[in-house]
Amino acid sequence: MPTGCVALLVTLGMGPVLEEQPLGHVPATVDVVATEPLDDALDAPPDEEPEPPEPEDDEVPLVTTLEEALAGAPEVEVPPRPTVVRHRVRPRERVGQIAVRYGVTPEELWKWNKKLDPQAIYPGHRHLKVRARRLPPPRRKVRYRVQEGESWMDVSAKFQIEHRDLHAYNWSERDLETGMELVLWVDPGWPRTIHPGAGPPIPEHFELPTGARSVGRPNRGRLEAGILLPPSELYTRKVPSTGLYGSSHTIEQIHRAFAIFRHDAGYEGEVIIGAISRRRGGRFSPHLSHQSGRDIDIRLPLWPTVPPSISSAGPDEIDWYATWYLVKSFIATGEVATIFLDVSRHRNLYEAARAMGETPDSLESVIKWPRWSGGVRPGPVVRHSEGHDTHIHVRIKCGPDEPRCKRR
Repeated sequence: MPTGCVALLVTLGMGPVLEEQPLGHVPATVDVVATEPLDDALDAPPDEEPEPPEPEDDEVPLVTTLEEALAGAPEVEVPPRPTVVRHRVRPRERVGQIAVRYGVTPEELWKWNKKLDPQAIYPGHRHLKVRARRLPPPRRKVRYRVQEGESWMDVSAKFQIEHRDLHAYNWSERDLETGMELVLWVDPGWPRTIHPGAGPPIPEHFELPTGARSVGRPNRGRLEAGILLPPSELYTRKVPSTGLYGSSHTIEQIHRAFAIFRHDAGYEGEVIIGAISRRRGGRFSPHLSHQSGRDIDIRLPLWPTVPPSISSAGPDEIDWYATWYLVKSFIATGEVATIFLDVSRHRNLYEAARAMGETPDSLESVIKWPRWSGGVRPGPVVRHSEGHDTHIHVRIKCGPDEPRCKRR
């Protein structure tokens, strides 16, 4: 943008235009830095400067890996105070995704964009005004040549793109063939929270109280000498901590699973444990189970740009990669009977697992998607339970010293 245009826009108090560019051209994160007052910038009329034309598909760079597609992108900038930008909506971008990119909430986007439908998943507009708390580099359009034997899911996992979005980008194609070129949109500005193997070492032993035992069934049982889940750097206890009592076996598996999770994922974000059982077990409203100290409710990890105070996270605000590592870590203890998650979230978990390197064979006993059906025994570890869409419910097996514990 010419210097004179920049000066004019600053004088008028108009927000910058965040332009998405193909890989061949790496722009600065924003063209113009917004000026105070921010409220005036949000109320300013749209910038009428003509946008650059979209490149033809044969002009879009051809890549072979996600790393190649993201190479050379500018770093995410965190301005000292919120900066108003005008975001150019790209194919299949959802309101929740745009909010995560800029460190804001969907409710704020609705406030700043009066014509934005609060019920809409996709904006339905070419541009949105955003009072950004972080300035990510723009999304990139690239091409990829299908390799022998690859499926739609294989390609979406390789580039960490949702399966249905990949189909939409290439809506005219039905069956993949070797050598076919696909159009992809990748996001170098999305938060990166997984750093495999970079976390603290896993302790060999955990010094925890003993003597607490589970008695009876999860939905008709009690807890003998229940142990309060102790504070730990591995997890966060909900406040107040009432309802966080468990059997000794359960408390040990929580520590073991979280130690595996922190080490294997290298994840540093907060994960909240919300409920286990009452001190003596028994009925624990509003839960139907959680009576014998073996059921654990764990809030799904959120992206670091999502305010932790949010009451009910949507699917775009949940860090599904971290969620998969959390699920995988509990399974790795060998002491998990079942993990409950609403079936409406199974696709998110399955696709995250594939993006993290899992295969259909490795997931066969863990989660059935898209072939989920209830009543099949033995079923997968991850099963449907209505209402479990912002947390997982982990059920631990009976411990070796719990003779009166009933499996179900």
